[in-house]
Amino acid sequence: MKKISCNIIKDMLPLYHDNVCSGETRKMVDEHLKECGSCKKELDRMSLDMNIPKKEFEKNKIDSNVIKSMSKLWKRSKFKSFIKGVIISALSISLIVLGYFGLFHWNITTVPTEMVEIKNVSELKDGKIVYDAELTDGYRLNRLKYDMDKEGNFFITPLRPIIKEESQPPYTLEKGYDFIDIKDQEISRNEEIKKIYYGTPKDNILIWEKGMELPKASEEIEYMFNFK
Repeated sequence: MKKISCNIIKDMLPLYHDNVCSGETRKMVDEHLKECGSCKKELDRMSLDMNIPKKEFEKNKIDSNVIKSMSKLWKRSKFKSFIKGVIISALSISLIVLGYFGLFHWNITTVPTEMVEIKNVSELKDGKIVYDAELTDGYRLNRLKYDMDKEGNFFITPLRPIIKEESQPPYTLEKGYDFIDIKDQEISRNEEIKKIYYGTPKDNILIWEKGMELPKASEEIEYMFNFK
């Protein structure tokens, strides 16, 4: 059998390496490789060159998966941070709004009786009790709260916000006459009123108590509270 040159064998080595050559060609290359170290080294080198890219591909694939995982984690973290920021901002705005209304609009502060003058308490023809109340501290009064305890004590409590507003004419609750309809209050509460106070249970001014004789209201005051 004629000896085949190394150049021909080297041309066929890629087919041999990938196992896509015919059986006869493969046998011929096998015979040559047994005797030719040069071609054997070429085949080994070819196998090594083919193996390295495969390993590099696997490594790159792993690196790519790691990068993808990190990217997904970063996106999730970014989204969570965004949601967290929105929640914190909403809470901050809510606290600011609540603080504003709490300071300027919520009537939660009572007025000490040392700053209150009650005078000209009298009785209308229909039994209502009228009184002239004036706050002397120069600030506006926003609300009067009506409460009654189990002993029949009726409290008219003056309330204003924490941040007070200066009183300006026309005056409202901080200066002027007001009235109490005892009969109406007793019917709505289904309890007898024994005493009426201006203030709180701990700090108050007595306006009226059961059995007290009050002067009759003047014609001017009667006209003021004429609801007919």
